[in-house]
Amino acid sequence: MKIRIALTICVLSLSLGCASIGSSFIKLSPDFSDVPEAELRAAAVAIETAVVQEVREPQLGDFPGVVLDAPEITQALRTRAARYALVKKFLASGHACEQQNGTIKIINSQEYKKSATPRERDQNALLVMSENQSRWALYEGIMKASNWPSGALGAVQQSFYEARVALLEPGDKYEDAEGGMVAK
Repeated sequence: MKIRIALTICVLSLSLGCASIGSSFIKLSPDFSDVPEAELRAAAVAIETAVVQEVREPQLGDFPGVVLDAPEITQALRTRAARYALVKKFLASGHACEQQNGTIKIINSQEYKKSATPRERDQNALLVMSENQSRWALYEGIMKASNWPSGALGAVQQSFYEARVALLEPGDKYEDAEGGMVAK
């Protein structure tokens, strides 16, 4: 019983920490002027396809100007592919959506609160936090390895958001261009 309480406190602490971290996942306007746009978009499609197919060691190909050969990129890709089945299941539940900033979020509705136990909500919060952390590591890793300026972040986010939305299952939710939530 004491271990369960300690675990719950730990998860809640992480969840609360996630709330303050969540605001750091900003959405910048996409500016493709400092990046090879076609290659970045193609790399995003290749990476997101590998994640959806749960391939942990994909052969992504060559994307001139986009460097993908870095440890943080490889690790982010592996962990995202490993947890994809859980992310897919959570998106299919209707209680999560893809955001324009390239992250996923929980839709904290009354329906969600009624449909999941506190433990399940804690697990979902940890899933979302971990997925977003891996996505952010991927975005920053590509920017760093490719030697792009910080202003390129919006282009990276947009490219991955578009690639991910194209691969969503029917009924999965995402933010549209106006910030509203729609289902595919």
